[in-house]
Amino acid sequence: MKRILFAFFAFLAVCASAQTEEQFQASSDTLSSELNELLYASVENLFIDHVDSLMKEGMYMQALETIDSLHVNWEKMTGRVPSPLLYMMEGQIYMRLEEWQHLVNTTTECIYNNKDTMPDNIAALIFSMQGSGFLNLEDYNNAIRSLEHALGHYSKVGDLGGQGDMLCTIANCYDKLEKHSIALSSYEKGLSKYLQYFNTTRKQLLQSNLRVNDIYKEATLGVFAVHLFNMAVHEQDFGDRTTSKEYLLMSAHCGYRTAISEYERIYGRN
Repeated sequence: MKRILFAFFAFLAVCASAQTEEQFQASSDTLSSELNELLYASVENLFIDHVDSLMKEGMYMQALETIDSLHVNWEKMTGRVPSPLLYMMEGQIYMRLEEWQHLVNTTTECIYNNKDTMPDNIAALIFSMQGSGFLNLEDYNNAIRSLEHALGHYSKVGDLGGQGDMLCTIANCYDKLEKHSIALSSYEKGLSKYLQYFNTTRKQLLQSNLRVNDIYKEATLGVFAVHLFNMAVHEQDFGDRTTSKEYLLMSAHCGYRTAISEYERIYGRN
């Protein structure tokens, strides 16, 4: 940890030793552009590792202070904007702290600074986080726009689970806007993506529990189960009660405890 901080602050000291930005640029020009890129990437990676360590220890305010220090100095000293990975980590902290406006501000800044350079997988996550911020601020139209951007990036990388999540979350936004027919269409598209992702069918999911064998798929399954429960509620309120029962059963078969208890309360043990 001390080495990480020493390396970064030593780097800043070298940068700050130039009396003007022109002098710093002149000294930088003595190095090849390849070496500059390697230096900047190495220091940035040290910073990312340090922030990650702070987050794992639950030291969120210290992590935010570290990121803020980089934002203040990085572009001035290097002419580069911070990595979208740092913005993403900052956004994750705001999500955990439920600081939704800060989440929107951070992701908006990231998108503005990196709009032409972000890989699709990172862009999908950033837009998804931004959509989550708008959703929790009850700004559903902006949430839909952000989530649709995320959906496009998830589609480009072929992430069926991500596509399913975005479609179902978009559906939730439409339900909040009382556009229930559009919500239903989006829910059905999301269900289709999830079924493809888990290589199963609606019929199979109605008949037996869905099992997965890795941590990432287990997390995706948990999200899918919640969406299925929301679909059951949607159908109960605005659609077909038989379909609602099916979605509730599928949610139970994905292991969602609330769905299990609700199904048993209403219909008895399956």
